Amino acid sequence: MNKAIFLDRDGTLNPDPGYISSPKDYCLFEGVGEALAKLHNAGYLLILVTNQSGISRGLFTEKQLEAVHEKMNNLLGQFGVRLDAIYYCPHHPDFPYNGVTECSCRKPKPGMILQALKDYNIDKENSFVIGDRTSDIKIGLSSGVSPVCIAVKPFKEFEEIPTFPTLSEAVDWILLKK
Repeated sequence: MNKAIFLDRDGTLNPDPGYISSPKDYCLFEGVGEALAKLHNAGYLLILVTNQSGISRGLFTEKQLEAVHEKMNNLLGQFGVRLDAIYYCPHHPDFPYNGVTECSCRKPKPGMILQALKDYNIDKENSFVIGDRTSDIKIGLSSGVSPVCIAVKPFKEFEEIPTFPTLSEAVDWILLKK
């Protein structure tokens, strides 16, 4: 079985200015490429799980999202790393997309992670979810994958969840645990 790191995108890998619809508006946080390279070299699959309701809201298309993700992978490639998979939810409860408003993939629902567990034969006991919001913590808890939070301080209702100010520090902690 494979071990994996499930990564949130906006606020975890890159600044979150709002809906990113163009590759020119995408950049990584400092240290992200190096941190993900460490995980990759330690044998973890790197899997993005991201809500992208800008699609259902009509702010950008799936093709535009693919272009942003292509730039993200190109930036990561400078560090010898590439995401192994990208899962995204285009849905929003208030904005139907292809007739769907209620789905099983919008975080904090576990649909994206559950699908990846099947697709990549992932051992959830040796895997982690890293994100910056309570929805990222909840998707980890509901899917049985240990959550790690990127925040200045722990969220009040999740004080027991390991919390670090940067992705680099979270990665160093994960690598010490293995």
